[in-house]
Amino acid sequence: MKIGIDCDGVLTDLASYMYSYGEKYFKYKPVNPEGCTITDIFACTEKDEFRFGMKYFFYYCKNWSPRENAVDVISKLKADGYSLYQITARKFITKNNPLGWYSKWIHRAWMKKHEFTFDEVHYCAESTVCEDKLNACKRLGVEIMIEDTPDVAVYLAENHINVLLFDAPYNRNINFYNIKRVYSWKEIYEYILSTYSYSFNIQK
Repeated sequence: MKIGIDCDGVLTDLASYMYSYGEKYFKYKPVNPEGCTITDIFACTEKDEFRFGMKYFFYYCKNWSPRENAVDVISKLKADGYSLYQITARKFITKNNPLGWYSKWIHRAWMKKHEFTFDEVHYCAESTVCEDKLNACKRLGVEIMIEDTPDVAVYLAENHINVLLFDAPYNRNINFYNIKRVYSWKEIYEYILSTYSYSFNIQK
């Protein structure tokens, strides 16, 4: 079985980064905690979000810790015989220039630092993220995508990709027949094994 896994918001707690560093930068609490972006959360301009990103984005990329149990669960899934694909979009990461190369290097260095192992890493452009992730899932034969972004999750679900939606304040209004909300990596592991392990005759 092939599983697609997003990075920001899935391997990491993206909301906690945006809230804590956004409040530190703007000097006030989130205006809209259910927003998906710094612009939405802090009711700021795109220029303000850009300045915030220039100050803190690469710090987050380099130093933010993985979610609890993320590394262990991915290692267990690999050992159990599942094929795992990182399918992620991030600022600059598809650019064919020094900023894009640097963004890719930071991402791969972070994964190596925390000992994440994937069969393949696929980068998507932010501007076409829904289409790019769907195309990657189809090309790779992904049966489940672990995702956090609302519009991406719904787009994949509408196109017959089963989605495990990692709970976050910005996606709590999402409800779709083949989207299952999950709250931890431990829950993800238990769900996948209980639902799909028959394909491999895995001993639990």
